[in-house]
Amino acid sequence: MPAWESITISRNLDRPGVRQLLHFGAADVLPLNGTGQGEKDPGLLLALARFGETSCVVLGQDRQRGTQQPALGPASLREARRGMRLAEELNLPLLTVIDTAGAALSKEAEEGGLAGEIARSLNDLVGLDCPTVSVLLGQGAGGGALALLPADRTVAAQHAWLSSLPPEGASAIVYRDTLHGAEMAEAQGVTVSALAAHGIVDHVVPEEPDAAAEAPDFCRRMAKAVEYELASLRTKPGTERLARRTERFRRLGSAG
Repeated sequence: MPAWESITISRNLDRPGVRQLLHFGAADVLPLNGTGQGEKDPGLLLALARFGETSCVVLGQDRQRGTQQPALGPASLREARRGMRLAEELNLPLLTVIDTAGAALSKEAEEGGLAGEIARSLNDLVGLDCPTVSVLLGQGAGGGALALLPADRTVAAQHAWLSSLPPEGASAIVYRDTLHGAEMAEAQGVTVSALAAHGIVDHVVPEEPDAAAEAPDFCRRMAKAVEYELASLRTKPGTERLARRTERFRRLGSAG
């Protein structure tokens, strides 16, 4: 399917997000709040949940269904890093759910240390001792998406996508307008099939034909994929997992 068609599907406001995934596919969901230092950002959901027999810490970029998605601010990533520490302390796997149109583009976000939080989040994820699974659920634009990507295994919805820069932004740089977004999306290779070919995505969950039209069934399929990956990782020795994860992202960096 053309990249632009998947991008358009992923932007549907009726598309299920992390809350629907937990509602239809997880059990024993316990929401947590804040960074532990008095900050709370609506762009991120932090919770404990169970997929099948495996409990985990969940970090989800929160698509609030039927409304415009809040931009991801630095407090979201500080809350995410709190979740990473919690997963290690509780000896639980970490699940990150990526679904963002991009990080906040504001003076306040920059002054709040957004760029530094993205870098620290990437560093923490690559070095975590616990098993990690990331899910590309919908939009995956910019540093806000990349900040939660590194994991032992990555699962993606069929129409999810990932790019260091939204196609319209790439068009603005190359053509000085936003009219060539579809062309740039193809050139960037943002689709799940392209990501799988580069070894970034390991497991693809189909949409039949669009997650927005079958939210409960899609969320249950995605939850089964998450359950499988979490359970598989729990059987692998920690040193082996960490070595493979490090090599995986070192290889991706050199290939770029």
